[in-house]
Amino acid sequence: MAAVAEPGSLDNVRAVLAAHRTDLTRRYAAVGTGIGRPDPAGPYVITVYVTEPALVARTDESVDGVALRFVLTGPFQARRT
Repeated sequence: MAAVAEPGSLDNVRAVLAAHRTDLTRRYAAVGTGIGRPDPAGPYVITVYVTEPALVARTDESVDGVALRFVLTGPFQARRT
């Protein structure tokens, strides 16, 4: 039997992000997503990088029990290494 990740664990947040990344990107016209921990003693959150300033004020959004944090940014560009 596979182990189930604790609800607030990094493994759980990774699984939630993997399951919802495409939907989050479409819904919020996001330029990227990731995982963060704004407060080192607090829970992990899904960070949604957006170009629309109005989204940054949203603080009560969540998906599958994981809080969303919106960060205003410009477009991301891949760099050749």
